[in-house]
Amino acid sequence: MHLRYLRVLGLVAKAGGNPWSVNKTLQRGRPAQISALAQAFHDAGHSTGEAEASFAEARRRFEAAWNRETGDHPINDAAEVQRATKTLGVQATQLPQIAADLESVAAVLAEAQRASAKRIAVLEAQLEGTDHRIGELRHLLDEGRLSATSERGTVDAIHNLERQATSDTAEALHDVDNVREIYSKVLQRLMTKLRVEDGYDAAVVDTVDGRDSLTREQAERDVHAALAGDQDAAKRVNAVLNSITAEQLSGQVPLTPEQASVLSQLQAQQHGMAVYQLYNAAQLLGDQKGMLANSWQLMSNPAILFPKTDLEPGSVPGDEMVRGDAAQLPEEIQSTLASPLADFALHPATIAEIMRSGNPALQKNTELDRAMLRKASAMMNSPSWTKDPASKGDSNTRDIFFTPLVASVLTAVSPDHQAVHEALIGSGGDEMLDRITHHLWPDNGKGAATLFNWIEGAARGPEVQLAAETARAYGQYIGTHDLLHLPGHHTLGSVNPDLVRAMARGLAPYVNNIAGVEGGLTEFGRPLDKLDSGETGTMRIAKGIFAVLSTDTEASKIFSGRAQSQALLFENAYAQDLLSHAPHLDSYNANLGSAMTLRGLVDLGIHNAVEADVENQQLAADAARRAEYDQRKAVYDTSLKIVSTGVGFIPEGGALGSAVISVLGGAIENDVLGPAPLASTLHEHTMPLMSTGRVDREILDALIASGQHVPLPEGYLTTGQIGDPDLVATFVPNLTADQYDHTLNQALRDFYAQNFGVGRDRPIIPDQDMMNRYNLIVANSNPTQQPDPKPEK
Repeated sequence: MHLRYLRVLGLVAKAGGNPWSVNKTLQRGRPAQISALAQAFHDAGHSTGEAEASFAEARRRFEAAWNRETGDHPINDAAEVQRATKTLGVQATQLPQIAADLESVAAVLAEAQRASAKRIAVLEAQLEGTDHRIGELRHLLDEGRLSATSERGTVDAIHNLERQATSDTAEALHDVDNVREIYSKVLQRLMTKLRVEDGYDAAVVDTVDGRDSLTREQAERDVHAALAGDQDAAKRVNAVLNSITAEQLSGQVPLTPEQASVLSQLQAQQHGMAVYQLYNAAQLLGDQKGMLANSWQLMSNPAILFPKTDLEPGSVPGDEMVRGDAAQLPEEIQSTLASPLADFALHPATIAEIMRSGNPALQKNTELDRAMLRKASAMMNSPSWTKDPASKGDSNTRDIFFTPLVASVLTAVSPDHQAVHEALIGSGGDEMLDRITHHLWPDNGKGAATLFNWIEGAARGPEVQLAAETARAYGQYIGTHDLLHLPGHHTLGSVNPDLVRAMARGLAPYVNNIAGVEGGLTEFGRPLDKLDSGETGTMRIAKGIFAVLSTDTEASKIFSGRAQSQALLFENAYAQDLLSHAPHLDSYNANLGSAMTLRGLVDLGIHNAVEADVENQQLAADAARRAEYDQRKAVYDTSLKIVSTGVGFIPEGGALGSAVISVLGGAIENDVLGPAPLASTLHEHTMPLMSTGRVDREILDALIASGQHVPLPEGYLTTGQIGDPDLVATFVPNLTADQYDHTLNQALRDFYAQNFGVGRDRPIIPDQDMMNRYNLIVANSNPTQQPDPKPEK
């Protein structure tokens, strides 16, 4: 390209970047050498039809795009194949797929080079045309024959052409940047596949793939500009940081040269900045302010290696590699996190605010998050925290300094589930939970709740083990500590409802494990209570958990609603077995035992939570029974909603199973809840045991809802269900409770005899077993909030 009047340096400065430089870095790649390496792997392997087709298609794309460049051949193909098979242990059957993937790398590189070169050619043609037109106009000016008006118009036209040249350059920069970005993403995916799936590290490809599209010098310039407030530069830097994959975060795959250069520069250039300077830099970046937080997470990730950059201005990364660690963070952040509590007291809040602007996906197992959690623990162990008057019940005066500060820190670190997990299951976990649960948070525990909000979603995902172990740790804590009578005469849920709701969500997936019934998640492990405790119905830890999570109605609906829905599943399983004449119903039925265990824990948990409100003088004694009934009904209604929308939740049932269980649940609702308390009984607040009539009525109502004919005397059936004793008494004169129970029991026995005979293997009538199991759970209505001597691990 030959220009007389336009200056490339001026165009680049005004366009915000150099498209020729971007193109040059792409053109440094050597697709032919990668293709030759692919051919060597192809020739050495035992090809399959699928791999052969993939290789042929990639070779076709490469041949179509390759510009036939010449040059040296730095890859020793034979030696590289030998290294892969002997040193890396790649099998001969894997070589064809590696060949196909390498050929794809060659193809996408050649296609990117071709597209970039074409775009630069278009730009240069545009600029040459513009330069020529500027020359013609300058010639007119030089002749001196134009009027003053025409001269001004000609000068304006030259300026417009210069602006057009800048615009053309900027558009070309955008286009080649886009080509580079697309190529980088595709290349990263292919290289990850080579390393993770094919077992080949492809290290030699790094030398010829043209991937250092942000050169070390460019990385230095972009990071410098970004920290000075250049949002476009920050956008480019963030794009690089956000391209780091989960495999790279865990150390399975190394950073690309581009990623490593950018991270190295961010580490070096922020090193000496004070916290206030870091904050100001972040505020200048608008939507891109997460750049600083992202870099801190990455530079403190011990799984990541990146090159060291000297701290002198203008330095570029060298060959020495460093591992992510807290020591790589800016110096004042290091000193803040390592300092005694009183030093740099406001800095953690500033650091936390910057952290919250980052990409949560990059918060994986970082030393920054661990250090911030340690700082939060130190603040919660300070006298200002432990002697907070409101939390001690001495006054309404609250700690206005550390409380919002700690809440901010906990929120900032919460996306790092590994760090949270370690803090809660470690030796200081109970102490941290003690400080969190015994504090009156002005935000109702919303900030602290973020430590637990993630667990429910992770219970069946890639972090399943982290979720289960974290849930087990804090479940053990709340089940063995008295959180029903906090200082100031409060329950945990009454003062920190958001915290209790988050805890309930986190424990809900493990409700079967906690109750010691079938269907629990493997990762949680055995029940928290010992097995003999479940056998005797003591279950102190489970009862403690259900009680604490019942101190807030919404939390109770979340956790106990899940438990109640599981009870409906177990009852439905028995009903289906019974009606299909399944074998082995002639003895104690585990499904019904599980249902009664869950229902007993739900009812007792709500009872104990309401009783605690009475004891704490937060609820009048004559309002307790109604409050308990209303909460049990809210929980039961929630359980019906769960099973009615249980596609994927109902085992082997789908929508049909959901509908059947929903009908069953609706049919037995009055039997489960009992009648609403009358005004004359409001002063009574005891934990009622299950009676024979109540359990028989429930079984009969379930059979009727399933379409079975159950003969009953006149007056017992109302609106398709059996009425309670008081209702039936309005139709049956002189009815007594014993007569009512006898009639229902006889109807149940007659049904079983008529439908299943009287042989030895006939199903037993389960009413006594159900009643005994439920009453065994609720009989010890207020177990001490202390753990068994040796809780199950």
